[in-house]
Amino acid sequence: MLDVPNRYSRHVLLEVIGQEGQDKIRNASVLVAGLGALGSTISILLARAGVGFLRIVDKDSPELHNLHRQILYNEEDVYSGLSKAVAARSHLLSMASNIEVEAVNQEIEKNNVFNLLDGIDLVVDALDNSETRFIVNDAIMARSIPYIFGGAVETVGNVMTIIPGRTPCLRCIWPEPSSIVGHARAATVGVLSSVASLVASIQVTEIFKILVGDIGNTIPGILVMDVWKNQFHVVPVEPNPDCSCGKIEPR
Repeated sequence: MLDVPNRYSRHVLLEVIGQEGQDKIRNASVLVAGLGALGSTISILLARAGVGFLRIVDKDSPELHNLHRQILYNEEDVYSGLSKAVAARSHLLSMASNIEVEAVNQEIEKNNVFNLLDGIDLVVDALDNSETRFIVNDAIMARSIPYIFGGAVETVGNVMTIIPGRTPCLRCIWPEPSSIVGHARAATVGVLSSVASLVASIQVTEIFKILVGDIGNTIPGILVMDVWKNQFHVVPVEPNPDCSCGKIEPR
């Protein structure tokens, strides 16, 4: 196990992290929901930053058309027959053998989401469908666990940090999954590889802010970007007093 004292020295040198912040990162447990384009970059950055425990969840296997943007996998993974979760775990431990990675080859559903949240400090969204996102959104609201939403399609990306009791959630914006079913998806209109990596990097930055305790500097709304048109702005979002999430009973 390689864990030399200066491994995270460049993070420790940062005023916004320091040794205390790096220790908090080291002691954190994060659930990565989805291991596609966003999840690949997210997992790599979290593992290399020394997050102590990663629970990585995905039900699919790597495919050739994934490789242009899902940077965690290679051609061998495509032909190996391994699931994304199992292949991802192997690659992540080769980068950071001093952390723990739990691979879960499942789809996130209502009947397993609370088990997946056990022992987790923060959830990061790397999903590709609205139904599953709302399952996770409702569960983290019930458990009071921070959740970093992210999405990328065509050349556009979005990031929103959700902290129960402090910020709006997905249902404050879209009360039901059906309200965004018609939104464009990468499978039908494509996605620029660089926008996926950018969204994931911003999500990881939001994770670091929360883990070190700098919640005041998290994104105050939804960050919307179009990297092709050089457009970046934050859309303010107010809590919806009629949002159903606040009424969900914890399990």
